[in-house]
Amino acid sequence: MARIYQVPSHTRLWLALAVVLCSIPQLVKGVLWQTGLLALVILIRWLVDHQRLTLPGRIVRSLLLIGAVGLTFFSFGRLYGPEAGVALLVSLFALKYLEVVQQRDAYVVIVLGYFVCATALLFSQTLGMFLYVLLCMMVLTTCLVGINHSDTRASGWVHGKRAAMMTLQAIPMMVVLFLLVPRVAPLWNMQVGGDKARTGMSDSMSPGQISELSESAELAFRVDFEGEMPSRGQRYWRGLTLSHYDGRTWQQAIPQGIPESQYLYRPGNNKPDWYQRIAEQRESGQPGYRYQVIAEPTQRRWLFSLDVPFPIYGDVALAKDMRLVANRPVSERFAYRVESVPAVAGEIDLTRLERQLMLSIPEDAGVKARGLAQQWRLESPSAEGIAQRALQYFREQPFHYTLRPPRLAMDPVDDFLFRTRRGFCEHYASSFTFLMRAAGVPARVVVGYQGGERNELGSHLLVRQYDAHAWSEIWLENKGWTRVDPTAAVAPERIEFGLREALENSEEGSDLLDDLGLRRFSDGGVLALVSQWMDYVDFRWQTWVLGYDSVFQSEFLGDLLGAVSPTRIAIALIVSVGVLMGLYALFLLWRTGKAKQTLMEREYWRLHQRASERGRPLVVGLSPMQLCDAISEQWPQAAGAAQSWAKYYQKLHYDPASPPNKQQRRHLRRLRNRLYKLLD
Repeated sequence: MARIYQVPSHTRLWLALAVVLCSIPQLVKGVLWQTGLLALVILIRWLVDHQRLTLPGRIVRSLLLIGAVGLTFFSFGRLYGPEAGVALLVSLFALKYLEVVQQRDAYVVIVLGYFVCATALLFSQTLGMFLYVLLCMMVLTTCLVGINHSDTRASGWVHGKRAAMMTLQAIPMMVVLFLLVPRVAPLWNMQVGGDKARTGMSDSMSPGQISELSESAELAFRVDFEGEMPSRGQRYWRGLTLSHYDGRTWQQAIPQGIPESQYLYRPGNNKPDWYQRIAEQRESGQPGYRYQVIAEPTQRRWLFSLDVPFPIYGDVALAKDMRLVANRPVSERFAYRVESVPAVAGEIDLTRLERQLMLSIPEDAGVKARGLAQQWRLESPSAEGIAQRALQYFREQPFHYTLRPPRLAMDPVDDFLFRTRRGFCEHYASSFTFLMRAAGVPARVVVGYQGGERNELGSHLLVRQYDAHAWSEIWLENKGWTRVDPTAAVAPERIEFGLREALENSEEGSDLLDDLGLRRFSDGGVLALVSQWMDYVDFRWQTWVLGYDSVFQSEFLGDLLGAVSPTRIAIALIVSVGVLMGLYALFLLWRTGKAKQTLMEREYWRLHQRASERGRPLVVGLSPMQLCDAISEQWPQAAGAAQSWAKYYQKLHYDPASPPNKQQRRHLRRLRNRLYKLLD
């Protein structure tokens, strides 16, 4: 039996376009065979629609299905999970388009398309991706309008216009539901991007590691302050505290014998003694900074903040060494709010086990450095005096700040301090910390970021990978852990003005700026302004839309409704939806009462109105020939022109073959304008 139904010709292109657009996000990041499969399906469908090929039979479609499933398993090693599941869904979506026969099949493809385009938001939630998904939904809605339009002469652009109008009408309702529907925790947690490579800082530091990271201009995180912002020289974004040294590499370590519950505080759990002390000092009115951080995905757990951070919201824990830790790897953009109170650092004690760890150094490392440190210890018994002697040594000796230091020998500390004397921040922080420990002063290395660029449009900070930095902390009696940055003794412009200014004053100069691509972020002009605008829009999208969680919603609804309760939210939701539906109803009534005229009707009424204005008023309801007779009666000199207009008008208006084209409409307009001249 022959297949009867076909997708209307005015909708075929829209349906093919919808299938391609919905599949593109997966094709861009997916495997190559999916692109080939979609191209094959589109080609077969085009040949079928142009009657050059019959639809593939059940056997061919089954083989394609088995091949798609097999290739998905071969590419991902499984058929479940976000990446493999979406890849399989997109492949089946393309194959379903291949077997569209009945109108029900077209409905299935369109509804499936809505799900496919929404899966793109699993992997990217940027504003650009949202707008792209919105475009896909408009094209799918255009197809939905088209397959329900029986007129074979209809224009596809008319369907697109109607779909755009429907989308615009739905946006106010979408905004109301987004703002008022309560945010609830998901029933499950889908880990997307778990197989991606880790980026940013690692949990250890070796010579040259941070300098390699600083050769990237990628964004690390953004910061939005509530009120006063610290100066650039005070923006030390702590990420990791490195306490164990094996002679070449610094690593994180917790003193043996200390349970994690006493070293790591998670909000809601029992508060360790050290946290209770700093919390009491914070509540006593110590000044601090409140800010929100939006971290880029790194697939790691450590976060960044100023000293000493107190999490306000976010799935975040605080360690005793004053660093923030996420409860799960940061696989997508992660927002958290913090209050940092630097003055409470002195309340954190140093136990015997911690002191042993902060003084430990390998016996066979830094022999010459040990002798120098012990000499300082004899000359300056206080920890402050020893630290000042070390900084003085860096200032007076010919040390150089460079992003491309020479390779160090097996003993990096002695080799750097007494031979090369050229290094980046990790070289200075590592050698300074070693000298302090050798002199009997508890010390540790801290790595993170320093500085940040301000976006003048939004007053928030952008911290990039080239802001990566390492510094030291020493333990001082009655003061606690105190930051000492030995890099500032060699290159103070790095701390006060940033990496670019430090490089411009270094020997590498502008060559390094050009090689690393850092100059484009400092040069002014149109590109810099466009870059700031793009960053500002993306930041507001992150804070106002993606960051609209349950805490943000409670604050917003509290300001809007006075108090947040289920009853008030329900009333606000009902009233808002009712108002919108009422406005929609009024708009439809207005559109119904004001019937839209066709192009030929407007042509008729223009001539009718002009004739009524120039002579006696004409009655309503005249046919084109009656209008012609009325004009001929009042203006005999216009009888011939009126006859020409009326005959040509009737030919175009009542011809069932095809609507008038542009050339015919232009000729009819010329006849009417010629008739106007005879009426004056």
